[in-house]
Amino acid sequence: MEIEKDKPIWKQIVKEVKGRIVRKEIIRELPAVRAFAEEIRVNPNTVARAYRELEREGVVESWVGRGTWVKEGVTEKLKEKMIKDAVDKFLRDLISIGLSKREIKKIVRDLYDRD
Repeated sequence: MEIEKDKPIWKQIVKEVKGRIVRKEIIRELPAVRAFAEEIRVNPNTVARAYRELEREGVVESWVGRGTWVKEGVTEKLKEKMIKDAVDKFLRDLISIGLSKREIKKIVRDLYDRD
């Protein structure tokens, strides 16, 4: 995981964990806070904050002494939301530079149909 300087690290960790869940790199149990902090070279408190946010969002459940686990059935919901968010951002960016719906459809069609 590469840390971006202009965004809060805990938010980047939240995004990274969600991505790992969707890619099925994390199936059930999240890495221990300290182990994950060492892996990505950040303070354990930062990872703990990210895990609390994931719990608040309903992505994971935590138990003292037992770890943090992906909630049942959350993977597909996360994947669907990530896809919608990416497409929405893509469309907003194209609209912001002045493209019409017709132009956007052509661009998407051309990109999709290329070999």
